[in-house]
Amino acid sequence: MALGTYVEILHYVNDLSAAGDYYQRLGLVALGDDVYTDGRYHLHLLAGPAAPTSLRYYGCASAGAITSPAGIKIEMSSEPPPRSLPHDNVARAPDITRLGKFGELSAMIPDLEVECAFWEAAGYTTLGKYTTPQPWGIWCDQLFLIGLHQDESDDGFAICHFAPDMKEVNAQLLEEGFDLQPFESGLPPDDLSYRKLLTPYGQLFYLFTGDISEAKP
Repeated sequence: MALGTYVEILHYVNDLSAAGDYYQRLGLVALGDDVYTDGRYHLHLLAGPAAPTSLRYYGCASAGAITSPAGIKIEMSSEPPPRSLPHDNVARAPDITRLGKFGELSAMIPDLEVECAFWEAAGYTTLGKYTTPQPWGIWCDQLFLIGLHQDESDDGFAICHFAPDMKEVNAQLLEEGFDLQPFESGLPPDDLSYRKLLTPYGQLFYLFTGDISEAKP
């Protein structure tokens, strides 16, 4: 069972208006009250100094906060949700932006088993668990998707999007001036299949070529 009935990603920025314009250029849609959506998740911009990625659930049985072993903070509010999510099941919701589908909030973690135990206790169920190229998996509570990757990367947390035509999407983003960086994956430097985007507001995006239309990352 999910922690609540509504969830959003909290993202602290130094300029709400400029950040909102940036994320709309990236393809997210404004819902009002500094909330932006890709059709699967809601990104809530808050004024303040940069802070690690966190989630906020509404409609919870009780108020409080918990933090995963990897450092993902989850705020819980017993207040009614301020709005509805645009889907009944995030794993199968349609995409509405140029970035394709939201695949997961990716977390680089030191110990997969320790971290997945936390998320399963929080109401998430396993969509898939794998051993190559390193231990990793995806967990879902119908409202949200968490990807856990046992890796020593310093990337921390990233919002991952997948699209079959992501090469073309990345080429267009580069043409528009977005700062996309290659992964250290052995691909040629000019290959646009996979790119990282660190926004001016400190949020990392992974933009992957791939088709997850059947919720099979």
